[in-house]
Amino acid sequence: MIELVVLDEQGGRIQCTVKSIHVYLFENSINEGNVYMLENLSVALNSGKYKPTMHEFRMFFKRETLVEDSSIPLYGFSFVPFVEILNETKDDRRLVDVLGVVTGKSNLIEFKKEGKPCNYVVIELENIEGGLKLRCTLWEDYAFMFLKHLEDHPSESYVVVLQFAKMKNFKGIQFSQLSDHASLTLEEEFLERGVYKSIVDLKEVTQNSVFVTIGTVKDIESEYNWCYRACKKCSLGLKLDESMFYCKKCVTHYSTFVTRYSIQLRVVDETDSASFILFDKEASNFLKIPAYELRTSYIAKGGDKNRHPEEIDSFKDKKFLFKVQVKIQDMESIVPYVISISRLCFEDNIIASFEKKYQIEEVALIQDNSELLSQFTESSDLLKDNLSVSCDNGVDTPSPLLPTGKTASNMDSSVIKVLDVDLAEYCGNASFDTPSKCKGEMHSEQTIVRVAVHGDEQSAKKLRKVIKEEKN
Repeated sequence: MIELVVLDEQGGRIQCTVKSIHVYLFENSINEGNVYMLENLSVALNSGKYKPTMHEFRMFFKRETLVEDSSIPLYGFSFVPFVEILNETKDDRRLVDVLGVVTGKSNLIEFKKEGKPCNYVVIELENIEGGLKLRCTLWEDYAFMFLKHLEDHPSESYVVVLQFAKMKNFKGIQFSQLSDHASLTLEEEFLERGVYKSIVDLKEVTQNSVFVTIGTVKDIESEYNWCYRACKKCSLGLKLDESMFYCKKCVTHYSTFVTRYSIQLRVVDETDSASFILFDKEASNFLKIPAYELRTSYIAKGGDKNRHPEEIDSFKDKKFLFKVQVKIQDMESIVPYVISISRLCFEDNIIASFEKKYQIEEVALIQDNSELLSQFTESSDLLKDNLSVSCDNGVDTPSPLLPTGKTASNMDSSVIKVLDVDLAEYCGNASFDTPSKCKGEMHSEQTIVRVAVHGDEQSAKKLRKVIKEEKN
């Protein structure tokens, strides 16, 4: 089921629902923040316990509902007075807009919920007229965005507008933001509000964080599945349990599942490379085909289950802006983080503006070392057993750089073997960080490859043999 709050050009709001049996018809046709003309919906009284709006009615999508692109103003606020909120004696199911002056804030607070790390900041708001105060909780992205704004724009006072906030009575009135950047355009997301980090800096992060970055997809890591069996309710990966599919979050067995994308991309920039996981919404938006349709078509054509459909190769050699979530799993593990993509931008004008803002130049590294990266990727299955860590949705996340998942810079020198193929002096005695940073000249008459291997001499000899065979 999909629940929506729809805003019209007069600023009015109404709740819309796509029932489960119709989700497959509309899940790739409607996106938050976009404007549509909707026709042929059914209308019912808004009599449910949970009311995102106070409209008398609510609407339901039908099989015959038509969805067409349109345009209206994206912003429409309906501010609720503080006194009305403070007079509530129990949790209110509606979503409200609030305007207030920040009079206090907490530090970033971290805790675990059901074993998963969460972050939030509590701020205190005073109404514009003065005299009334509310507490507000900003979760995850909103917390990081708020703290970043305070850091980048020092001021004596700040005014905050909350849209679609939920009232909750807990030691006084407290708010939680619900909408996930529903009203942010790509320009706002990447050029105005996002915090930029290069790939090498992303890999140095020590706490769960959200950043924006830029990079080129050099490969699809096809040793990992490009799609997965997802729970119809929560989208978590399902596990096969005899003849049923089990969701550990819902604690329920299902006879059917939903196919969703989970594509592992090898992304490089001028500093480093890493594995990014691209999930269903953004993958569908780029590929213009739902995962279940692509899977059905691929199977019908007799596609190899150990490979991916050729449509997914359309990501390769293309530059994107990424909004990524860096999740720390275990700081003691070889790969302590998982990098997942929450938003993707492939519009050339926005990418150009981003590069200009952060003075990012096109570096020859990506093109000059493409052969090196390709051979390195193809040879990495020699040490595949050490490749991955587990992701929340049950999909393995490959190591960001080396076959073991370690970067050369953080590995003990005693476990690194550096092999020079065909030219012993290649790179000289220079220190070695990563394959993509190896200094030297690629000669056209012979293939020269320098790689780092974590393991014994036998593994090193295997890798040397593979590289020589590829050269010949």
